[in-house]
Amino acid sequence: MRRWTVGFAAAAAAFAITSPAQAQSQISSVCGVTGTATAPASITYDPFSPGGLSEVTIPLILRRNRGILLGRTDEVSLVIVAPTGSPPLDVTYRGFRVIYPEGSTAGRPRSLDSRDNGAGSAGEIRYNFGGILSSDLSNPLNLRVTVPPGTDLSAGEPIVLDLLYICSGIGGLASLPVPVREPGTIRINVNTVSALQAYYAGSPLDFGEIGDASTTAVLAAPERYTTPAGNSLRVRSSGPFEVRMRSQNDFRLTYPGGNLGDASQAIRYSARFLGQEVTSNASFGTRTCARAGMDGSAGVLPLRATLKEGGAAKTPAPNYSDVISITFTPVVTAASASNCAGL
Repeated sequence: MRRWTVGFAAAAAAFAITSPAQAQSQISSVCGVTGTATAPASITYDPFSPGGLSEVTIPLILRRNRGILLGRTDEVSLVIVAPTGSPPLDVTYRGFRVIYPEGSTAGRPRSLDSRDNGAGSAGEIRYNFGGILSSDLSNPLNLRVTVPPGTDLSAGEPIVLDLLYICSGIGGLASLPVPVREPGTIRINVNTVSALQAYYAGSPLDFGEIGDASTTAVLAAPERYTTPAGNSLRVRSSGPFEVRMRSQNDFRLTYPGGNLGDASQAIRYSARFLGQEVTSNASFGTRTCARAGMDGSAGVLPLRATLKEGGAAKTPAPNYSDVISITFTPVVTAASASNCAGL
């Protein structure tokens, strides 16, 4: 009476589509802009795809500040700044890279078109909003965005970047000739697939030979009849996920052809998973875990099993076994999700 096995299945992926941030023109005494950049609805990014997201055109829309009466933002020159910890991606405008890592903008933005006739515009984004009756929204400024495969983007969450700009005001609105940093001004909404990968890591979950062990002896030494602590399910995911666990024999070991209704042909055990001691299919339910990330650092889920009965009084057979199925289902968002790593 020696072995039980474990299996699991990962469910199909769902898609998360974020919506553009909504904003109104800000009333201010100085010039300024905010911006959003939204991927077309047909564009999705699967972090598990070997192709990544390559050369996708995403329109950037700028919205200018206005004054109380006639004041308004006239011209703007800007670059995009990727804060420390931002995902690696490349953004170009008119063939030039316009995204820079923290602290490495090389003096950009340098000038406005009205001051240098566009001579220094390479590597930055420039726009003239026009007169008082012109729209406060810019025309679409087409950005070419590339996301390398395996980038750790979170499903349902935009890529939030900073904006560094100079601008000119008109109609009484003050200009800003020294670059101003606006954190979180650029939101690039890439439709990231909520997906996951999962696998079992460790040794077979094996109790060994228990034919001579009585139930009294098993209950007196639970650690001796518990599988090693190093076994776990490993999950990589771009979003939160639901977990379900079910035993083929309702957490009882039996032999091929054995009768689960006959106590002499079944051996009870429990499984510890996600911090819960599970003794029946009805006791686990559904658990929701926070995203594991692409590196899987938040997706190590230990699994152990403990005997509840010995085999001395059971019908002799070469192998008693059971199969546990653990199902992972990615979800787009979760109102409440646990940090399941290490439970």
